[in-house]
Amino acid sequence: MSSPHFLGNFATPAPLNKRAIGPPRQIAYYSWFPGSTNEHEYQARSALKLYSPPTVPFSFIKAPDRATWSNECNYFDSLPRPELEPIIASCQQAGRTADLLEADVITRRGALVNLAIGKEEEYDVSFVDGKLYILRRSFEIRTKIKHCGAYYGDSFEKLCTRPMTEKTHGTFFSVVRRKIGDHDVIMAGEIDCSSSMNAEPSLKDYIELKTVKKPDRRLPVSDKLLPKWYMQSYMLGVQVLQIGYRDFRNHVFGIVRKPVKDFLRDVQNHAPTFDPDVEMGRVHAILSALSAYFCDLGPSVSAQDRFVLSVGANGNAWITSPAADSPNLAA
Repeated sequence: MSSPHFLGNFATPAPLNKRAIGPPRQIAYYSWFPGSTNEHEYQARSALKLYSPPTVPFSFIKAPDRATWSNECNYFDSLPRPELEPIIASCQQAGRTADLLEADVITRRGALVNLAIGKEEEYDVSFVDGKLYILRRSFEIRTKIKHCGAYYGDSFEKLCTRPMTEKTHGTFFSVVRRKIGDHDVIMAGEIDCSSSMNAEPSLKDYIELKTVKKPDRRLPVSDKLLPKWYMQSYMLGVQVLQIGYRDFRNHVFGIVRKPVKDFLRDVQNHAPTFDPDVEMGRVHAILSALSAYFCDLGPSVSAQDRFVLSVGANGNAWITSPAADSPNLAA
């Protein structure tokens, strides 16, 4: 087993030139229906919801979710990761095999967003045929709480949307390709809803829905989650973000809905040092360090090798095999 290898400190990366960040292009999409069959429908919008503007103010009951964190996915059952297989399958179904061949990173949006904002996190990494496969190691399992015969898990998203088809449950994913500096990235991300019922879903129609509690009814927008929310939409290319504000009785008293780019000033009012070019620079620097690491290993890396990328809160990043001792990220 190899010892942890220090990749570098990425707390203060150089900003990535805007011209080096390519526009997001949706190359495929799919609907996922969880359950015993774990069904995927490729090039199907059957799980995509239609935006249905609510009348404000309104109330909803949302019980706290019981969330448990698991590291059960610290291994690969097959190649590529089972969680990444739908991305590849959707591209194949859409006739985008050339995109798969040309890309050098395949991942989920959530992994790139956490890298961008410098979150302390661990990722599973493999390097197969010159491609990086990256996925967060931890995942959250949410359980609805049943009370008095009803499930109080209705979300803000559910109250602001309606199904487009007879399939009322499920999750819709957009598969996007974009350049991040030297890296050609394919990523998939969940889409909350669309403003259009067009047969062909489009990035320009997607809307990201968020909700947050506030102790009073004062606006404008101000929340510690804004940088993450901004990067989630920015990374995937969703153009509209809507935030619902509710009090502690879960009465939604206000909604802010506008183009994602117009939220940048709100984000910087809360976090003055936030700069999307710097955040994307962090992603680029980490991807470059990973690529250099695997190039140095050369042909000794096999398709079966599994690595763990560990990023500390202080910006230190290490890579090691899963069985090796975890590094001291605070060092």
